[in-house]
Amino acid sequence: MNVVIVGQVPFVDEIGRLCRLAGHDEAIYLTEEFAVAGDRAERLAAADVAIELQDASAAAKRALLGALGAGLPPEALLLTSALASSATAAAAAVVRPERVVGFGVLPPVPETGLVEVAAALQTGDEALARAEWFWRGLGQEPLRVADGPGLVRARTVCCLINAAAGLLLEGVATAADIDLAMRLGTNYPHGPLAWADRIGLDVVLGVMTGLFEEWGEDRYRPSPLLRRLVAAGRLGQKTGRGFYPYPED
Repeated sequence: MNVVIVGQVPFVDEIGRLCRLAGHDEAIYLTEEFAVAGDRAERLAAADVAIELQDASAAAKRALLGALGAGLPPEALLLTSALASSATAAAAAVVRPERVVGFGVLPPVPETGLVEVAAALQTGDEALARAEWFWRGLGQEPLRVADGPGLVRARTVCCLINAAAGLLLEGVATAADIDLAMRLGTNYPHGPLAWADRIGLDVVLGVMTGLFEEWGEDRYRPSPLLRRLVAAGRLGQKTGRGFYPYPED
């Protein structure tokens, strides 16, 4: 199966790895490289499935979805990461929105795990069934959830990260101690701030911004510290610094 994957690290790397393990012919592009990729049109025209993974910028996501929808064959499936926006909003930017299905994963993505799947208001029954079949082929058990920014895991985890950033900003504890308290005190697999660095602080901010715009509730208002770090380009592991520094290899 020909699969085109476009978006941000580490998401494109994680999904690309699953596609390779499943034996698919995958083409991976970063969002900023996709528009000028020389083989873009050829790859899109031959694609069976396109996977969009852009959650930091709403404008970039709309532009990317528009380009994917215009270049894909009519029968191709389009899977959109429903973290920073709903699948319904994503489908509105696409030609043939009935083939768009939302999904949600968070790094690290295990070889055998669970993927949240959300139908947009425009999603057709056939596209939803094909999406679930595709994810099962990647070793991920699909769980149907209601559409909306963040779905289940990203909404919960990013709200936790946002709260932890507030604790850090208020001087309640250091980043290391906040993470230690959550790992050892609640048996979380990762401390929330270290997890944020793995996901990408720009993506976390994108999720919180999407939730705040969707619901307008103060509990979803992004932490000022999170905004500052993103503005400074400190996005986590992918830039070498976030809540923690990451020395170059």
